[in-house]
Amino acid sequence: MRGRTDWAPSYRYGSVTGYVSRWDTEWDYHPPFPFLGVEWFDISLYSEEHVAMLLPKKIIDHGVWIVPELERIGFDFEVRGRVARIWAYLPRSYHDFPPTD
Repeated sequence: MRGRTDWAPSYRYGSVTGYVSRWDTEWDYHPPFPFLGVEWFDISLYSEEHVAMLLPKKIIDHGVWIVPELERIGFDFEVRGRVARIWAYLPRSYHDFPPTD
């Protein structure tokens, strides 16, 4: 994600302590280092682009490159709505995850 120059996805995480972070877009210093205590990690798959005041926002689907990358790496993840959730621990926690369609 740090190598992307055109767009950085929003992310948040849930800790094994029950803490849930706010959504953030800063990938260099704000991720939860070390990741040892991260129970799950959400990545937003979409962005909105404002075209003009009276026109609807343009929705851009970044899942077309994020999802294949998560598969290539071999993460245990699921996509719901506009979010990909990566799990680090079992059992999977669906806390504050979008409902299934």
